[in-house]
Amino acid sequence: MALGSGEEQAGTRTERQTYRRRRLMDISRLLPVLGALLLALPLLWPEASAHPAAREGVSMSTAIIYIFAVWIGLIAACFVFSLAVQRWADHWTGGGADRSSAGDQPSGRAEDS
Repeated sequence: MALGSGEEQAGTRTERQTYRRRRLMDISRLLPVLGALLLALPLLWPEASAHPAAREGVSMSTAIIYIFAVWIGLIAACFVFSLAVQRWADHWTGGGADRSSAGDQPSGRAEDS
Protein backbone atom coordinates (compact mmCIF):
# COMPACT_ATOMS: atom_id res chain seq x y z
CA MET A 1 0.00 0.00 0.00
CA ALA A 2 2.87 2.38 0.77
CA LEU A 3 4.37 1.79 -2.67
CA GLY A 4 1.13 2.76 -4.37
CA SER A 5 0.78 5.96 -2.35
CA GLY A 6 4.35 7.01 -3.25
CA GLU A 7 3.61 6.52 -6.92
CA GLU A 8 0.38 8.46 -6.52
CA GLN A 9 2.20 11.38 -4.84
CA ALA A 10 4.83 11.44 -7.60
CA GLY A 11 2.05 11.45 -10.20
CA THR A 12 0.29 14.34 -8.45
CA ARG A 13 3.52 16.35 -8.34
CA THR A 14 4.12 15.72 -12.03
CA GLU A 15 0.57 16.77 -12.83
CA ARG A 16 1.06 20.03 -10.90
CA GLN A 17 4.31 20.77 -12.74
CA THR A 18 2.65 20.05 -16.07
CA TYR A 19 -0.27 22.30 -15.13
CA ARG A 20 2.09 25.14 -14.19
CA ARG A 21 4.08 24.74 -17.40
CA ARG A 22 0.89 24.93 -19.42
CA ARG A 23 -0.22 28.07 -17.57
CA LEU A 24 3.16 29.69 -18.27
CA MET A 25 2.79 28.80 -21.95
CA ASP A 26 -0.72 30.28 -21.92
CA ILE A 27 0.56 33.52 -20.39
CA SER A 28 3.38 33.72 -22.92
CA ARG A 29 0.87 33.37 -25.74
CA LEU A 30 -1.66 35.84 -24.34
CA LEU A 31 0.68 38.66 -23.28
CA PRO A 32 1.40 39.89 -26.85
CA VAL A 33 -2.29 39.65 -27.75
CA LEU A 34 -3.24 41.62 -24.65
CA GLY A 35 -0.58 44.22 -25.48
CA ALA A 36 -1.83 44.59 -29.05
CA LEU A 37 -5.42 45.04 -27.85
CA LEU A 38 -4.43 47.62 -25.25
CA LEU A 39 -2.30 49.54 -27.76
CA ALA A 40 -5.10 49.50 -30.35
CA LEU A 41 -7.71 50.76 -27.89
CA PRO A 42 -7.04 54.49 -28.57
CA LEU A 43 -8.13 53.90 -32.17
CA LEU A 44 -11.66 53.42 -30.87
CA TRP A 45 -11.69 56.61 -28.81
CA PRO A 46 -13.61 59.58 -30.22
CA GLU A 47 -11.40 62.34 -31.54
CA ALA A 48 -11.42 65.65 -29.74
CA SER A 49 -12.47 68.40 -32.09
CA ALA A 50 -10.90 71.81 -32.25
CA HIS A 51 -14.24 73.47 -31.67
CA PRO A 52 -14.50 74.75 -28.04
CA ALA A 53 -18.18 73.83 -27.74
CA ALA A 54 -17.48 70.14 -28.35
CA ARG A 55 -16.27 68.71 -25.03
CA GLU A 56 -16.49 65.05 -25.97
CA GLY A 57 -13.51 63.14 -27.22
CA VAL A 58 -10.01 62.34 -26.07
CA SER A 59 -7.12 64.69 -26.70
CA MET A 60 -3.98 63.51 -28.47
CA SER A 61 -1.86 64.12 -25.38
CA THR A 62 -4.09 61.85 -23.29
CA ALA A 63 -3.83 59.12 -25.94
CA ILE A 64 -0.03 59.40 -26.05
CA ILE A 65 0.18 59.21 -22.25
CA TYR A 66 -2.06 56.12 -22.34
CA ILE A 67 0.13 54.45 -25.00
CA PHE A 68 3.32 55.06 -23.01
CA ALA A 69 1.66 53.83 -19.80
CA VAL A 70 0.58 50.62 -21.56
CA TRP A 71 4.07 50.24 -23.02
CA ILE A 72 5.69 50.58 -19.59
CA GLY A 73 3.10 48.21 -18.12
CA LEU A 74 3.88 45.59 -20.77
CA ILE A 75 7.60 45.89 -20.07
CA ALA A 76 6.94 45.43 -16.34
CA ALA A 77 4.65 42.44 -17.00
CA CYS A 78 7.30 40.81 -19.20
CA PHE A 79 9.93 41.38 -16.52
CA VAL A 80 7.76 39.85 -13.80
CA PHE A 81 6.88 36.96 -16.11
CA SER A 82 10.56 36.32 -16.87
CA LEU A 83 11.38 36.24 -13.15
CA ALA A 84 8.56 33.77 -12.55
CA VAL A 85 9.71 31.55 -15.41
CA GLN A 86 13.28 31.61 -14.14
CA ARG A 87 12.21 30.75 -10.57
CA TRP A 88 9.90 27.96 -11.68
CA ALA A 89 12.46 26.61 -14.17
CA ASP A 90 15.07 26.40 -11.41
CA HIS A 91 12.52 24.57 -9.26
CA TRP A 92 11.60 22.15 -12.08
CA THR A 93 15.20 21.34 -12.98
CA GLY A 94 16.35 20.80 -9.41
CA GLY A 95 17.66 24.21 -8.37
CA GLY A 96 20.25 25.01 -11.01
CA ALA A 97 22.26 21.79 -11.18
CA ASP A 98 23.54 22.89 -14.61
CA ARG A 99 25.32 25.90 -13.11
CA SER A 100 27.31 23.79 -10.64
CA SER A 101 28.35 21.23 -13.28
CA ALA A 102 29.35 24.00 -15.70
CA GLY A 103 31.64 25.50 -13.05
CA ASP A 104 33.45 22.19 -12.50
CA GLN A 105 34.57 21.85 -16.15
CA PRO A 106 35.17 25.24 -17.73
CA SER A 107 36.59 24.07 -21.07
CA GLY A 108 34.50 20.95 -21.62
CA ARG A 109 37.64 19.04 -22.79
CA ALA A 110 39.04 18.39 -19.28
CA GLU A 111 37.93 14.76 -19.46
CA ASP A 112 40.16 14.07 -22.47
CA SER A 113 43.38 15.27 -20.75
